[in-house]
Amino acid sequence: MVGDQFVIYLDYFGRGLSARVQGVIDSIEASYQALFDFRDIHAPGAPIFCHCYDYAIPNGNGVLGQGPWLKPSLEFTSYGYPDGLTIVKDVIDGFYNMLNGLSGKKNNFILVDTRGTLTRDTSHPLGWANEIHPYTAGFLALANKFIPALQTVFPGRI
Repeated sequence: MVGDQFVIYLDYFGRGLSARVQGVIDSIEASYQALFDFRDIHAPGAPIFCHCYDYAIPNGNGVLGQGPWLKPSLEFTSYGYPDGLTIVKDVIDGFYNMLNGLSGKKNNFILVDTRGTLTRDTSHPLGWANEIHPYTAGFLALANKFIPALQTVFPGRI
């Protein structure tokens, strides 16, 4: 979703996300359904763990010549930084809601809620190093969110 194509998911008339964002979320959901089918054929019963990302910051910072991934589209559609923070939150929450609908015993799909793990700024240690990547401590904090879920599925092993 991020990158130049992010612009197609924004409303040009100041209403934040366009209804078009649901199309990409539906496509991602279909991809997960295909993953479940593949797993059921090749590794029946194997759990699948996922996360819902975190609330990135559209500040225009890239890394190693890549990015930015959010701010250019927001600027093109006349959204400032505060609106961008809200729009990104809405995208991540929509993604979480879709994943949450897939999780549970039916799909043996475990959703780890990573929202709100990082601070919505560029401060160390838990802020964002650029628009979509945290600092090292942030990656560790996100990874640590998986431990309780892994311990539930694999008791005594982690």
